[in-house]
Amino acid sequence: MRLSDPVRRWFWIPAVFLLGAEGCSLHPVRTVVVSAGRLQERADVPRLGDDWGSEGQMAQAAQGRSICRVKYHPSYRQNRWMVVEGTLGEDRTYPVVLDTGASPALFVNDIHVVDNGLAIHPLDAGGTSSGVGGICVLPRLQIGDIVLLNWSCFYAQQHPETQVFGLTIARDQAIVAGVPALRKFRYIAFDSINQEVEFSLRETFDAGRPDAWSQYAFVIEEDLAGNAYLFVEIPIAGEPLRLQLDTGSGRGLAVAEELWERIRPRVAHTPLRATKELYPYLGCLDCKRGVVPRLSVGDRFVTQAQVSVFPDDSPLLEQAAGLLGMQYFQDTILVLDFQRHRMWVRNVPGR
Repeated sequence: MRLSDPVRRWFWIPAVFLLGAEGCSLHPVRTVVVSAGRLQERADVPRLGDDWGSEGQMAQAAQGRSICRVKYHPSYRQNRWMVVEGTLGEDRTYPVVLDTGASPALFVNDIHVVDNGLAIHPLDAGGTSSGVGGICVLPRLQIGDIVLLNWSCFYAQQHPETQVFGLTIARDQAIVAGVPALRKFRYIAFDSINQEVEFSLRETFDAGRPDAWSQYAFVIEEDLAGNAYLFVEIPIAGEPLRLQLDTGSGRGLAVAEELWERIRPRVAHTPLRATKELYPYLGCLDCKRGVVPRLSVGDRFVTQAQVSVFPDDSPLLEQAAGLLGMQYFQDTILVLDFQRHRMWVRNVPGR
């Protein structure tokens, strides 16, 4: 089971938006990864029994309701990721990032484990205190009217913190829900106009007037370890592309150099600035960053479209030549129709 690959692909996301441009330089504000040590050596962290491998359940707490709507968590205003509030156990609330860039079902960090006394099954036999520590079980996670019971998930033995002159001002406490969990719904609608998410466990998505939407096919690919990856077919600057959709990112497009060279002649002149972006578990990655004044994305145009260009062999792009973030959809509604394998994007006049 190759745990490192899926974790390396997405776990950096909460820290990136706290970092901004200062991630790899010496500034008063910085994000660092703080290790909790080996959690299995702590007396206050219980160990799992032998029944932790069973699949968890998902249900709706309010009987009769077929659709659940939940407002975006306040962290949306800063990060622009798709995030709602969840309650772990009976009363502890955390941001829950609905992240199609995450291949495991659920992921927590050491803060969740320690604060909630989650039982663990460690996997770091080699003694490392970083990265994936192992498996734990979430007895109860509630998001709006949706309740997840006894779900197994990965946990990390560390978490990112934002510091000012070495003093911690914020800790990353986001729970990440990846593709294997999100695909349990018939559909999920990300309404960034009203800043709310609509979940449906039973109802089929009703587009009303189909001509009010653009549609793009997507596929979900799985590996032998049960990790899942969502790829959408969508033209960028008129070039048909297969991109990994990343609802856990509020940025725009992250692409390999080869792919950028294919679409660059189709866009207005866009100066790129050499920089580095910090990704915990990957390090400071070389890239070039710029803003396209007006970029066609599917059937719409995005102004001030952010683009980051990475070397072709960047570890960030192991699964696809590009990642498509949510900056391009922050003024509309995006629906992931898991029943039909369609991504619907509400048409916005003039866009």
